[in-house]
Amino acid sequence: MSDPGPYDDRVGREFPGGSYTLEPWRAWLVADTLLDDPTDGTPHPVLAWMAGVAGMGMTWDDLFAWFDASADDGPMFGEHSTTLHRPLEAGATYDVSGRIVSVQRKVGKRAGAFDIVGYELDLHHGGDLVARCYNSLVFPRRDAA
Repeated sequence: MSDPGPYDDRVGREFPGGSYTLEPWRAWLVADTLLDDPTDGTPHPVLAWMAGVAGMGMTWDDLFAWFDASADDGPMFGEHSTTLHRPLEAGATYDVSGRIVSVQRKVGKRAGAFDIVGYELDLHHGGDLVARCYNSLVFPRRDAA
């Protein structure tokens, strides 16, 4: 069972945004950690998500508060997908913007009520869209029916 839930007015809300510089040392370290080739010069795509989160202009606690939740409520990471429109560049500074794109209340037999919040983070460089990361968060709602 699902319905829009009490937070559907949040759809379209924009993150404050900001910028993120993809430092070459970080690109090297992430590639090495993920067993990618740190010397090939192309940052690993996971850095699009890392840059988006770092540049969204708010903390996780701020985002959770938009949905009357906190880390103590046990929010969980849901889905993720990244679309790269062009490769990331080490040393480049990306402008980050984002928005809430969906909110859905669901009720499971075991889990009870929970909200699934979808959001997007966009990375721009030189005015061009470089990457879009779609993510969802799952907020348990123990006190909802």
